[in-house]
Amino acid sequence: MFTSGLPCFRSVVQAFVLALMLLVNGCTESGERLKAKPNAFGELASLVVIADPEVWEGPIGDTIRNYYSSAYLILPQPEPILDLKFYSSLDLLKAPLRRELKSYLFLADMSDKQSPTAALVRKELGPRQLDQFQSDPQKNNLVVGYDRWAKGQLILFQLADSRENLIKHLKDNLPDALRKIRAQDAIRLEANAYQAGRNTKLEAEIEARMHVRLKVPRDYVVAVDDGKAYWLRRETDKASFSLLISRFPYTDVRQFSRDNVIHLRDSLGKKYVSSRAPNSYMVVNDKDLPVFGQVTRLNGKYAYEGRGIWELENDYMAGSFITYLVHHPKRGEIIFLDAFLYAPGETKRDKMLHLEHILRTASIP
Repeated sequence: MFTSGLPCFRSVVQAFVLALMLLVNGCTESGERLKAKPNAFGELASLVVIADPEVWEGPIGDTIRNYYSSAYLILPQPEPILDLKFYSSLDLLKAPLRRELKSYLFLADMSDKQSPTAALVRKELGPRQLDQFQSDPQKNNLVVGYDRWAKGQLILFQLADSRENLIKHLKDNLPDALRKIRAQDAIRLEANAYQAGRNTKLEAEIEARMHVRLKVPRDYVVAVDDGKAYWLRRETDKASFSLLISRFPYTDVRQFSRDNVIHLRDSLGKKYVSSRAPNSYMVVNDKDLPVFGQVTRLNGKYAYEGRGIWELENDYMAGSFITYLVHHPKRGEIIFLDAFLYAPGETKRDKMLHLEHILRTASIP
């Protein structure tokens, strides 16, 4: 008997929330103009999603979780490519520190005149960017902002003219959005990887012998150097980080393949990598988890990327690896660049991101 009053009640509540948002935002902004922007903070591979609660709890939220929180390739135990945290627009505004995080994604159906999130987005973007969106909603629906509330901050505004199109645009824009989030993370990865400096002497040796330039962190030590391969290691209380570098003659484009990644890793692993267990050596385990491979480019050079799981024969050690086979056309060679991790009982995604960042500094002189 009370259902006839619910739409009116919802409108009153939404109007109150919107008014409170604007009041809180206006009060905080007048003070923020008088002080310097803080530095953004937050964990690697994390994303704060700002949306109306009913949007987050419905199909659009499911789409975000399915795409932005899918499994990182490839780890022994699944970990997401991004850690997601949800705030409503009111949650965001009522606690100032929540506006100083590193990366945000706003989800706004701009056709919903009662949406608090859409109202906040209109205020943040202003008339010019809103006009661009309205002139072509199918094209101009992802707006990117930097350092809006804090230094070193990324804000993605995903706009749509309906909830159905919001799902479509999220899917279409995923690759571009992830690239921007990873580029933002790369700044922190660079700072952390080379906090102790670089080993420029070792870099020069690797370039002379392996014909590749690689930024080597100072806290990595040489475990193997026989003129044909380098094995570099960094040991901590919780993990062992390794880089393996070698080169091979180039004969055919078919060398850039998943099977050749496995073949080369197994040959180098058997020769160089072992433990104290008798007759132990490293091999690729492509039975429990298949090796993922794709053609790519590494700093402008044709390359093949492989990701998978390694293990030690005759021992109980295992972990993740990432390999790049990079074409060196001037020398007719394939440069083998590999990183592998041993971190039992620890989360591994961020550690693999660290290793991947180092590998991706490689360039062919």
